[in-house]
Amino acid sequence: MKPENKLQSNQFLCDHLGATENDAVDVMNFTVSRPEGTGLVAYLQRRAFSDEPRGLMRTYLVRDQETSEIAGYFSLKAGLISFNERKELFFNEKTGEEKIETAFDTLPGVELANFAVNSSYVEKYEGIKGIGKVIFNEFVLPIVRKTAEDVGVAILYIFALPHDSLIQHYRESFGFERLGAPHEELLHKRIKPFYDRSCVFMYMFP
Repeated sequence: MKPENKLQSNQFLCDHLGATENDAVDVMNFTVSRPEGTGLVAYLQRRAFSDEPRGLMRTYLVRDQETSEIAGYFSLKAGLISFNERKELFFNEKTGEEKIETAFDTLPGVELANFAVNSSYVEKYEGIKGIGKVIFNEFVLPIVRKTAEDVGVAILYIFALPHDSLIQHYRESFGFERLGAPHEELLHKRIKPFYDRSCVFMYMFP
C-alpha cells in the first residue's frame, strides 16, 4: 500500500491510485457514457497500476467522502513542449561550415494525460453538478502548483479529443487555449504522442 498523499474539498477526497486496498476493485466500476471516453476507462482499468511503479504516470482517484465511491480520476506526468520553431544559421567550429537548421525553444510543463468523471457516479447522484470543474480546481491545479514550487513548471497542457464541444468545454470551464496555426501544426508534428495522434494540443498557465 502506498503512503497517503490526500487532498480534500468539501465533498471529495483525492489520493494516489493504489493508496487503498480497494482501488483495484473499485476502478472496475468506473464508466464513461460517451463513446470517445472508452480509452480513459481502459487506461484506468488496464494500464494505470502498471505505469505507477515505472514512473510513467501518476494517477489520482477522487472519491466521495461519505460513500467512498469514485467520482472521477486524472493522471499527470512531466512534459516538455516546443514552440517558436524557426530556421537559423549555425556555424560549425570544427569544419568551418555554415548550415541552416531548424531551431526551437522549449517550455517545461505538466501534461494532464487523463481526466474523466465517473458516469456511474453522476447518474446515481443527479443533483451533483460540475464535478469535473471541482476536480480540476480543487485537486489538479493544487498538485501542479505544488510541483512548481520544487520543479520548473511553466504550463499545464492536454491533448484533447478533436470534438468541438469538448474543446470548447476545456476552454470555457478550465481556461485552456489552442495555439494559432501554423504553430499548432508544427507542435503536433514534433511532440504529439502516437496514442494522441488525432488529438489537439491545448495549454494554460497554472
